[in-house]
Amino acid sequence: MTPDPVRDAFARARRFVDARGDEQARLRLAAALGDVSSDRLESALRWSGVRGTLAALAALDAARALHASEVERIARWLEAAQRDDGSWAIEPDAPEAQRIVATGLLAGFLAKTSCARPASLRSAGAFLATRWGPERVQGGDFGAIAGYAHFFANTPHELSDAGLQWCGRELERGFRSGRLAAWQAARVLALCDARALPGARLGADEIVLSLLAEQAADGGWLDAGAEAACRVAVTIDAAVALARLGGATPHR
Repeated sequence: MTPDPVRDAFARARRFVDARGDEQARLRLAAALGDVSSDRLESALRWSGVRGTLAALAALDAARALHASEVERIARWLEAAQRDDGSWAIEPDAPEAQRIVATGLLAGFLAKTSCARPASLRSAGAFLATRWGPERVQGGDFGAIAGYAHFFANTPHELSDAGLQWCGRELERGFRSGRLAAWQAARVLALCDARALPGARLGADEIVLSLLAEQAADGGWLDAGAEAACRVAVTIDAAVALARLGGATPHR
């Protein structure tokens, strides 16, 4: 594949987010695609609560900026907010399945930093391990696959090898059955900083082709009837994944 379709996709995604997104969304995409410095993103970040903290870490990860000084403050806050069972929850009464997703994603991001405390990661790993089983990812549950794959790919754990094999198999199964969209499969690989997962005969090149085909005429991802904020968030995730997997420089 020539890089031209990928660069065109970046340009269309920029126009979509410029038109539909707020200032934070535009800055997040610009930093991820190298249009502005990660320092500018860091200085403009506004985060509070577990949901806001997850969004902030995702934005910094997309910009390859998990070394930023703000990350240490986020890590210390998260450690204080971690529950006794090792989990994090977006909402106080979040069900276990949602806490698994949040914990896998947050622990995966923390593991990529240089300031995470091992005790916090061990506690998160214990929570995830006691609730792990292949049935968690079977059936193409995007959140569970993303959370567990992110944790297993970035944190040394006795379950990592077998867990990633299951995540890879179910990622491929979900993608080929149509239960998982290309942007979801691409997002999982981007979180894992990988072009493929163990156990899957599904690689970045195939996903990129489908990801490009999924982009709507207006430059966004998801159906035009979906909620605008959701489309903006998914478009940023898709563009970030394309930057990681697509083989073209996203800079303007």
